Amino acid sequence: MDNDIILCIDDERVVLNGLQSQLGRDFGSSYVIEIAESGEEALALIKEILDGGRDIPVVISDQMMPGIKGHELLRRIHEISPATYTILLTGHSDIEAVTEAVNHANLYRYMAKPWEGNDLVLTVREAIKGFYQGLQLEKQNKLLDRHNKELEILVAERTQQLQAEKRKSDELLLNVLPEEVAAELKEKGEATPRQYEMVSLLFTDIQGFTGLASEVSPTELIQTLNEFYSAFDDIIERHDLEKIKTIGDSYMCAGGLPTENRTNAIDAVAAACEIQEWVAKWNEGPIDKGLGRWDVRIGIHTGRLIAGVIGKKKFAYDVWGDAVNVAARIESGGETGKVNISKATYELVKGKYSCKYRGKVEAKGKGEVDMYFVEGVMPPGI
Repeated sequence: MDNDIILCIDDERVVLNGLQSQLGRDFGSSYVIEIAESGEEALALIKEILDGGRDIPVVISDQMMPGIKGHELLRRIHEISPATYTILLTGHSDIEAVTEAVNHANLYRYMAKPWEGNDLVLTVREAIKGFYQGLQLEKQNKLLDRHNKELEILVAERTQQLQAEKRKSDELLLNVLPEEVAAELKEKGEATPRQYEMVSLLFTDIQGFTGLASEVSPTELIQTLNEFYSAFDDIIERHDLEKIKTIGDSYMCAGGLPTENRTNAIDAVAAACEIQEWVAKWNEGPIDKGLGRWDVRIGIHTGRLIAGVIGKKKFAYDVWGDAVNVAARIESGGETGKVNISKATYELVKGKYSCKYRGKVEAKGKGEVDMYFVEGVMPPGI
C-alpha cells in the first residue's frame, strides 16, 4: 500500500501542480502522487506501474483534453485496471460524457472545475477506502465463483437442488438491486443509467462507532450492527425507499428511484423519524447489558442525480451527483437523535412536518448551508 499510486491527468501544467501539491499534503505519506499531461502519457505510465506490481487506487482526469477525452480515457483505464476508482473533472455540464464514464469506466464521482479543495480530499479519501474494500470483496467473489462451478458439475444429477440455488441467487440479486433494474439486467445483460430530477437521499451514521467497536467483542459488534441495519431495511421498505449501500457504520438509501414519484421527500422524512424512534427504544434495553448507547445521526437532501448499475461480476446499484455530496454533509452536520434536512427537502415537507430552522450551518466542502431539524408531524388543521 505504501507504494500505491494516485494518478492525476490534465493538459494544463498549473492544474497538475495544484493537484499534486494538494493531494501530496494529505496522502503523500502513504501514496505516490503521479501526474500525466495527456491521455497517451497516462496510459503508458499506468502500464509501467501495473507491470511493476503496484496498484492504482484512484485516477483523477480532466474531461476536455486534446487527443483522448477524459471519459474515453477513463474507459480505457478501466479496461486495464478494473478495480481503480475514477474521478472526472469537467468545466462543462456534459451529462452524456458523465453517463458514458459511469457505464464504462467505474466512475466514482464527477466534479466541476474549479473544485473545492476539502471536497476533493474527502472524495479521494472515500474512493481509496472503496478501492481496498473492493479488493477484499473480489477475494470473496473468487470463492463464490469456485462454489458456483462446483454446483454446475452436479447439474445433471441434482437438478432440483440447482433450481433451489438459482432461486437463492435471484433473491440475492434483488437484495442488491431494485426489482425493475434486476429484471432489465437479466433480460438485456445491462441496465441503462438514468438521470433523476427529484430524489431524496437519506444518510445515517452511528455516533462514536469507532469507540463502540473497541468496547465490545467482534461477534457482539456485528450482531448489533446487523440488528440495526435489518430494522432500517424494514422501515425504509415500508416507506417506499430503496437501499443503496452500507459502508461500515454508514447506511444510505433513497426515495424517488428507480420509479419516480413526487412523495419521496415526505417518505424519507417519515422513515428517518421512525428510525430515530426505533433507535431510542433500542437504547432503553441494551445499556444494562454493557453495549452502551448507539446513537444515530440522520441527514436528508433532495436533488438531481444519476443512478445506475456498475460492475460485471459484483453488481452495485449506485448514485452520482452533487446531491449525494450535499446529503452526506447534511448528515455530518446534524445531531444524534434528530433528523437534519436541507432547505430543498424542507420546502417539500413543510406542509406536513413541523421543522426548526437552524440557520446557515458550515458544511465541509459546501460552505454555509441552510439546515432544519424535523420536530414532528404538523398537527391537523395547521
